[in-house]
Amino acid sequence: MVNANVGQGTIVFGVDPSGSVSGIEPGNLDKAQRTLSQAITDNFDQPLSPEIWTETVEGKPVIHISAKRLRTVPYHEYAGRAWTRQGSENRQLTLSEKDHLRKCRDRSNYPGPWKCDRCGAVVGQLISMKRTDEGIEKTYNCNCGGQFWPAT
Repeated sequence: MVNANVGQGTIVFGVDPSGSVSGIEPGNLDKAQRTLSQAITDNFDQPLSPEIWTETVEGKPVIHISAKRLRTVPYHEYAGRAWTRQGSENRQLTLSEKDHLRKCRDRSNYPGPWKCDRCGAVVGQLISMKRTDEGIEKTYNCNCGGQFWPAT
């Protein structure tokens, strides 16, 4: 879900595909959280910092994992592969799709269109340029105080 254009998502463990709450076995709740956290730490490249919390729903414990891709990260890989969510299925990204994401999410070289991360406006104003070892770094701000990013 973090590799999709929206760049964020939440997974709830203890809820079946039909939406019924089955819960996590209470004796395994702490161990399940540690296992999930360790799997995320060990397997994601670029590192991902999700929020993990438990909640009681319909009298049963569930675990939530919520994560958001940083705008400066084109995509995350899990165990050496990049995936995306399409509907109810996970699909591995192809090499050309990863290359496309690298290009279109590169703020310094993206030709447009641009979208404000706060208000959703699609018109930006270049406010500064700085030369770096990788080229020219551009900064775009919106009148609402948000920043413009590639509209992918």
